[in-house]
Amino acid sequence: MNKLVTPDLPRLHMVTRSRVFSFPEQELVERVRSISSRTRAIIQLREKHLDASAALRLASTLAETLSGSGSMLVVNERFDIARAAGAAGVHLPEYSCPVRQVKAVSGLLVTGKSVHSLESALMAEEQGADYIVFGPIFETPLKKPFGPPQGLEKLHRVCQSVSIPVYAVGGVDTDTASCCIDAGAYGLAAMSLFYQPDDLGETLDMLTKILNT
Repeated sequence: MNKLVTPDLPRLHMVTRSRVFSFPEQELVERVRSISSRTRAIIQLREKHLDASAALRLASTLAETLSGSGSMLVVNERFDIARAAGAAGVHLPEYSCPVRQVKAVSGLLVTGKSVHSLESALMAEEQGADYIVFGPIFETPLKKPFGPPQGLEKLHRVCQSVSIPVYAVGGVDTDTASCCIDAGAYGLAAMSLFYQPDDLGETLDMLTKILNT
């Protein structure tokens, strides 16, 4: 477990992927509502194909949906949309704007960052990131552009080297979640894991049990 956890963040991190739905704006909102009614989660709105107007509309709807649930919405990279929509935070890709500059203009938004090396993790913490998402931990098609799997040893090294929450990402599922937590991860981040409607409730229950063990 990390040495310091501030602020009190949910330990599940869902990355949105609205293109898996036939009616994205309606079905994604319903999926997020189902998840937040069962457990606390960070919902990262990552819809790069949407123009600013559509992204703001969807972000506003999700922020309203999550209000009072204990879950929180963060918007991928667009801190202007995050503020306008009433989201809790912004999530930055590794090679996005520096965390320090974003926090200087984004007010009280929680700011997270994706990192793929120990050096990037240390830099994100030094610049004031509230949390980092590190990976890919395991082999997964969605994370191939970010290089080969980092593995549990590197995850452990990152978790031991920073004092902010670390979320493990990349091939994380109910079979691998415990290994990530044992390696020191504060939480678990995933995309496809949350789009399996047949066993979503069971998956959430299993992950929650692992996190609370």
